[in-house]
Amino acid sequence: MSRAGRTRRFTREAVLGAGADLFDRASRALIDWDMHRRAGLVVVVDGPASVGRRVRLRPRTGPAAWLRITAPCEVTAVVHTELARGFTYRALPGHPEAGWESFLVERDLATDVVRLRIVAESSHATLLARWGAPVARVEQGRLTRRYLAALREEH
Repeated sequence: MSRAGRTRRFTREAVLGAGADLFDRASRALIDWDMHRRAGLVVVVDGPASVGRRVRLRPRTGPAAWLRITAPCEVTAVVHTELARGFTYRALPGHPEAGWESFLVERDLATDVVRLRIVAESSHATLLARWGAPVARVEQGRLTRRYLAALREEH
């Protein structure tokens, strides 16, 4: 257990549909931060996801919005291949959580299925996050479901 609390790791994925066109649209929506916006976040960033790019995320609804919580992050890796596109970012100081989150749109050529995979690892970085741990877990789950739903809308 770290000073900030227990580290939590999860993986979620959703099938978005099939086809090269969907793969391209969903990938673009991810890299250009549209997935985050559609999930209900205010996204303050200057350009698409690229290594070193910093972004500030703020929920428009829910407990984090009421508390005016802002989540600064920095992109640490970008994937751009024929069959996978996405990025990873890490939480910066001022973020209520310490950790990272990875978003990857993948296309399986054998089946033509396009899916979104989200993997995250985090622990509470602030006293407020530790005190509100049950609410923070619910909020993280809600936001992840909204990310998955945001790209399902691409087809």
